[in-house]
Amino acid sequence: MSITVNPQHDETQWPSRDCTICGANAIGVNFGVLTCSPCKAFFRRNAHRKDVLVSSCQHRDLDMLRTHDTDGYDPAEYTVQIRRCSSCRLRRCFDIGMKKELVRTEAENIRHKQLVDLNRQKREFVRQKQQDKNMSLSQSIENNRQLRESDWCHLSNIVAAYDTHCLKTYISQRSTVLADETALCQHQSMPLKHFIALPMSLSASLCAFFRALPAFHSLSKINQNYLWQNNLRSLLFPNIIEIGQSCFSEPWQISRDNATWALICGPQLYEQFAYTKQLAERSLIADPIITRLWMVVLFFSTSLFCLYDSYQFIKIPKKKTAIIDIQNIYATLLWKYLSNRHGYDGAVRIYSKLINVYLRMQRVGFEIGVQVRTRSELLVTYETLNQILTLDIRDRW
Repeated sequence: MSITVNPQHDETQWPSRDCTICGANAIGVNFGVLTCSPCKAFFRRNAHRKDVLVSSCQHRDLDMLRTHDTDGYDPAEYTVQIRRCSSCRLRRCFDIGMKKELVRTEAENIRHKQLVDLNRQKREFVRQKQQDKNMSLSQSIENNRQLRESDWCHLSNIVAAYDTHCLKTYISQRSTVLADETALCQHQSMPLKHFIALPMSLSASLCAFFRALPAFHSLSKINQNYLWQNNLRSLLFPNIIEIGQSCFSEPWQISRDNATWALICGPQLYEQFAYTKQLAERSLIADPIITRLWMVVLFFSTSLFCLYDSYQFIKIPKKKTAIIDIQNIYATLLWKYLSNRHGYDGAVRIYSKLINVYLRMQRVGFEIGVQVRTRSELLVTYETLNQILTLDIRDRW
């Protein structure tokens, strides 16, 4: 006896994520209907078999069960019956809306298998090519780990430029301000000129150092001004550490510098300043090549500064490729030096410390910049720093 299944009645018998044919767990939409894997396979095998569709039910008539014995209707029994009777199952597939047009023919199956095999071969080719590329890159890094004679010459020039220009400028300006050491030691209060002199000396010394680098002069005027106004003041804190390691200071001079920063920062911020300074002195290696080259890498960045004055217009260059190329050269040189001297693991450890310490410095330096901008007693210091940053780069100190 043939039966007709009412899809509107049975669609509500199972949750929406169950197979709409038999009620099992569905795997997705197949041939237009949400079904389980067995019903998917069943319809694919029998969708074009008319003999199965026209044959009568060989088991209990489900239509009669549902129509005349409503109280005894059991969805579980209905599910079992659907799976037991191919004729009922195929009719339900069509009644629910499965489309035999979506079932691939034998020729289409062959083409599909060929396409799957082709895509698998392509993925394998891409994977192998990427693996070869990574291996080649690793070998290239390993081969380039050794520093060439030109690399050593470049490193020597950076160290010499810092000694000749940065330290020389800092010591010269410092000696001018602290000419009368005896008088300064007797003063109980901090002279106003020291508020200006200390940050200005650090800025002027950095300017002299970066201006001595040939890579800086290879950039366009727009790119030079961009680096000058965006990145210089963010490197004052790292320069404090390097100058402290490279320049001898009397105890009273160190005490006066600390007192100056304490007044500039304020009590709460000075605690963070002092802690970061101690962390840098404790964790960074006292290697002038590493610290100075690290500052060069940071200077040739697209932007380190995140606070702009409303009245200052900073012209942003449209093309920063030249800056990025220079930074890549210096970063590669730093990595080669670290790898050559400390090995791969040591290079990673030192590089991580450099990044960690600088991020702490940047956060504290940003807060110091806010203090200098907003406190009336530091207005002269703020204006002096802006004058240094807006000076034409061709000028000389």
